[in-house]
Amino acid sequence: MKRFNFVFLLLISLLVISACSKLNGEDVTAPDNSGNSGEQSPLDDKKPDAGGKIEDKDKDDDGVEELDDPTGEIKDPAMLDYLLPDSSKAHYEGQGNEFAELDVQVYHPYENYVMIYENNGGVLLRKLYKVEKDKILKLDESPVDTEDNAPPVAELEKMEVKGVYLQKPFEKGASFEKWTIVDTDATVETPYKKFEHAIVIEEKDEAFTNRKYFVEGYGEVKRESVMTQEGKEDFIVTSSMESVTKP
Repeated sequence: MKRFNFVFLLLISLLVISACSKLNGEDVTAPDNSGNSGEQSPLDDKKPDAGGKIEDKDKDDDGVEELDDPTGEIKDPAMLDYLLPDSSKAHYEGQGNEFAELDVQVYHPYENYVMIYENNGGVLLRKLYKVEKDKILKLDESPVDTEDNAPPVAELEKMEVKGVYLQKPFEKGASFEKWTIVDTDATVETPYKKFEHAIVIEEKDEAFTNRKYFVEGYGEVKRESVMTQEGKEDFIVTSSMESVTKP
């Protein structure tokens, strides 16, 4: 319990270090070219040598088109399908904590790389991911002052992998790092809609349980943290998708 309280207080301290204005659902201008060493913005230029969108999101690296089973069961979808499409924006309703409400913007500046800005009203985080055939790798997660262009692809290629965000096989009981897949066909209610066939991953400790809910085509639709306190009701914090805008 002492270890959890220390981590919890440290997290809250980090959140209030860099107070940023909340997006409040408003459109945010796509990152400009400042700080990009004079390069043309990969968000605007879709030439092959400047990065851009992955055109066919229904294919893995093996080039085989992945289709859903007629029964509705997920049939080996591409990992990129578990992140929102390029230029998407989403708002998450927060409960249990003032920092649980989120505004998220997603960019795919280069093939196989995704940049996400996440604003919780206390800090603006920039998250960088590399998408591989069977996993999504975490490259960086840092507080920033403003939205900006993604780093040049050469810089991304040199980044050390910090962890795994999501990994196949999508089978109940499969695990990666501290996470375990506890369900592959869950139904999850959010303010936006009821999702079917969600993949649920779980991280547990003596004092807390963290869960993330992923849906093909939408990515992370809900996250949940449950803190267990002896003699008291569980303390639950959730962030649930409330609205989403896709290009």
